[in-house]
Amino acid sequence: MSKTLIPSSRGAYEVHVAPGLLQSAGEMCGQLLKTRRVLVVADDEVTATHARTVVEGLQASGLTVSMVSIRAAEIRKTIEVVAQIWSHAMSAGIERSDALVVVGGGLVGDVGGFAAASWLRGVDVVQIPTTLLAMVDASVGGKTAVNVPLPDSVGGGLGKNMAGAFWPPRLVLADPETLQTLPSRHISCGLAEAVKHGLLADPDLLDLIERMGPALVKGSLDGAETIISRAVSIKADIVARDELESGQRALLNLGHTFAHAIEGRPALGLHHGEAVAIGLMAAGALGVQLETMASDALDRLRSLLASLSLPVILPGPCPADQLLERMRFDKKMDQGTMRLIVPQAPCGACIRTDVSDAQVLEAWRSVGAS
Repeated sequence: MSKTLIPSSRGAYEVHVAPGLLQSAGEMCGQLLKTRRVLVVADDEVTATHARTVVEGLQASGLTVSMVSIRAAEIRKTIEVVAQIWSHAMSAGIERSDALVVVGGGLVGDVGGFAAASWLRGVDVVQIPTTLLAMVDASVGGKTAVNVPLPDSVGGGLGKNMAGAFWPPRLVLADPETLQTLPSRHISCGLAEAVKHGLLADPDLLDLIERMGPALVKGSLDGAETIISRAVSIKADIVARDELESGQRALLNLGHTFAHAIEGRPALGLHHGEAVAIGLMAAGALGVQLETMASDALDRLRSLLASLSLPVILPGPCPADQLLERMRFDKKMDQGTMRLIVPQAPCGACIRTDVSDAQVLEAWRSVGAS
């Protein structure tokens, strides 16, 4: 088992990664929370499997447990779904001393985490991620959020994570064995975030993903625990230095300002990790323009993402100028100025506020925008 300690304003918490961990999740939660009642917020895809295992473990630890399931779809990542969780919390009698335990992928973790942050002005939350994307990224760091509709003038759709709160969990438990129940597409999506972490801080992680990632997509768990643990370690180090994203934590958004502009367009049918892969390519192309990234490094990134069955160009028509306008609704805008995260060679990234619209448009065209 690997264990990573992450400091936060609400107290340090641990991220545990180990095969078979789900079987002891209830006991570990029971020992930590010291509460009477728990509301389990579960992805409806795992309600009868992973979430049931957690519920039974919590009950065996003497806790009174209720459960609500939600569908993991971007169009359901809304304040209305949070309100449904609040309603279940009310019915279950969840008090300030009680907790929510979230079981599922990153989307469910975001929504459940936001419900915990806002119910009675904040109750404890435990994150039990069951997807690779949630394990390597979404469950760690305390970001919670829901989407908000964008105006028709920029093509409509959803503004990613526009309303939310920083609400660190009390505990994160990641069991790589749950990945065996996932479609390969979801594994690919998780690897996109792991690639991002490697680009930011760990060339050896990129090497590991090049060697083990394609087999992981095909169902092998070899290397999964190591990839997850190293990705968590990178994020933990950055979050520990900048919990509320006042500076360097923004680097974790590498590729995401581009990704969020396309992820909220239903016609493209992109999952988060797929949008991130295209976003990383666009950010890399921008880095080549700004001479922070060599063209051969971008070629390597393209080959790596393709080997993981991730898209490297847009799957459908998108006007580049409209995508640029959608980017202006990103959370990282600062006093009307777009902050873009640009990769650096051989490893790392920087925050740039001096990028012209023409350079952003060229980056979009490099990934197939018109």
